[in-house]
Amino acid sequence: MRHRMLYVAMCLLAVVVPALAETGELTVWSLPYEHAFPGGIALDDSFFYVAANGGREVFRLDPDQDVFRSWGVAEQPQDVVVADGVPFCTGRVNDSIVYFDPDGLSVSTALVPFSGVDLGEIHRGPDTVDGHQVFWVAEGRVRGILRYEYDPTFAPTVSGTPRDAETIPAVAAVSAETVVAEHEVFSYNVDMIPEPEPFSVASSSPPFAEWRLPLDDEHGVTDLAVAEDGILWISAGMPFLFRFDPEAGMLQMLETIQDVYIFQGLLPAPDGSIWFGNIVDGSIGHFHPETGLSEVWRIPGVVEIYDLAFDAQGGIWFADRVGSAIGRLMPSEDSAILYPLPEDSEPLYLAVDAAGVVWFSAGSGNYLGRLRAVP
Repeated sequence: MRHRMLYVAMCLLAVVVPALAETGELTVWSLPYEHAFPGGIALDDSFFYVAANGGREVFRLDPDQDVFRSWGVAEQPQDVVVADGVPFCTGRVNDSIVYFDPDGLSVSTALVPFSGVDLGEIHRGPDTVDGHQVFWVAEGRVRGILRYEYDPTFAPTVSGTPRDAETIPAVAAVSAETVVAEHEVFSYNVDMIPEPEPFSVASSSPPFAEWRLPLDDEHGVTDLAVAEDGILWISAGMPFLFRFDPEAGMLQMLETIQDVYIFQGLLPAPDGSIWFGNIVDGSIGHFHPETGLSEVWRIPGVVEIYDLAFDAQGGIWFADRVGSAIGRLMPSEDSAILYPLPEDSEPLYLAVDAAGVVWFSAGSGNYLGRLRAVP
């Protein structure tokens, strides 16, 4: 089945080169078993980690050797992050955070003492003053956010031999179309933005602490991002954002962002602003809570933007989940370039490495992808 999927991928990548197009090189590594549904990803040196949401595995791809390494972890792992060489992943079913040494087979499990929380995305925040690593996790079912503090002096040890499996990648050229992105700027009085309010810990059981957002039963935390200064940005499937300052213990609900329906792919900027995808109309937005700047770029041909990532040139890469495409918005030029993927790929999460190469997970496509843009 795996080789059949590779053949289909190669056929679907043969597209006509339009005017004003760039060429990209797309490499596809299919997961070792069907319906793995790769989700959250992490880059670490030359390795590519992914949580296989459809099973109980975390995979690491060595793209130079075309080898998958795998670890049995919690059921339905949702996301993965690598901190100082140690991978951490979240388990949705048994409410756990699993971590391990990538050179060993065994894993360590930290069970969350607050049951039924539905763990999702995990992101690293600033370390504590005594060098402990801090992770923030989205809790979908209880409408909360979880803080996990990890002491690196108790790092996992190497035990057993990891499982490795060779894979055969498919490589093909893919053509892309440059389109004009409709840019609209909104202006309003920043005094309309609600003031931050105290936000207290709901439950604490070291090394865990939990906060519950003021949401109704129909909503839960859908996306989470941590800025360089430790500020958390949170979305909940609604047309507004939460901004949480853990040090001050203050929560701010931002309701004044114009023309946005549901936020996804939160991407904090160093200047304190936030970039985001609007999964309803295929647009990318930008908001600065201090100045009141709110702007949006509507990208023709894009259906549902699921994740965003900066590159070193000021571009913003995005995954179009429904449209099965990877794209790059150039905000300064009001233009975007779209790279089509094999049909029903469903790209979810992406990351850009130091060389400007884009890595992504394709949920329904059951593969990991690498896109090298060639001007």
